[in-house]
Parts: sequence; structure tokens; C-alpha cells
Amino acid sequence: MSESNNENAFRIRGPILNVITIIMGVVAAYFLTIQSLKIELADKAEGVVVGTLDKKLANIEVILKEGVVSREQFYQFSKEIETRLTRIEAHLVNKSGEKLEKK
Repeated sequence: MSESNNENAFRIRGPILNVITIIMGVVAAYFLTIQSLKIELADKAEGVVVGTLDKKLANIEVILKEGVVSREQFYQFSKEIETRLTRIEAHLVNKSGEKLEKK
């Protein structure tokens, strides 16, 4: 009789183990799917960020290439500014000198 009880217990445990195994497989598949979606979304987000940074860097490069002057152009510009400032200074000195003489 104990053998038949063991057989009945085994017959009941077999399907229960199958159901538990199926449930564990479904839960594992669920979590793996969620994890793979997270990874995929992170990759897409990273791609978008990298693309945005690349566009910004390209714009900065264009600005630098268009806005940078050569050394010779800079020296020429500084000499022109110095000449203009010298003329303005001389003009102001002459005008103030004329006013002083008139008084």
C-alpha cells in the first residue's frame, strides 16, 4: 500500500513540477525580454546623444574654420588698429590744444 501511495504522490508531483518549470520559464523569458528592451533603448538613446554631440562639434568646427584668421592677418589688423588709435589720439590732442589756445 505504501508503494501505491508513493506512485500516487509521484503522479501528482510530476505535473506540479512541470507547471512550476513552465512558470519559471515564463518569468525568466519576461525578465530577459524587459532587459533586452532596456539595453536596446539605451543603445538608441546613446546613439541619439552621440549624433547630437557630433552635429554640435561639426558646427563648432565650421565656426572655427570661418572665424579664425591667420597670423599675418592678425598682425595687419593690429597695426591698422594701432595706426587708427594713434590718429585719433593725435586728433584729440590737437583739438584740446586748440581749445586751450583760444581761451
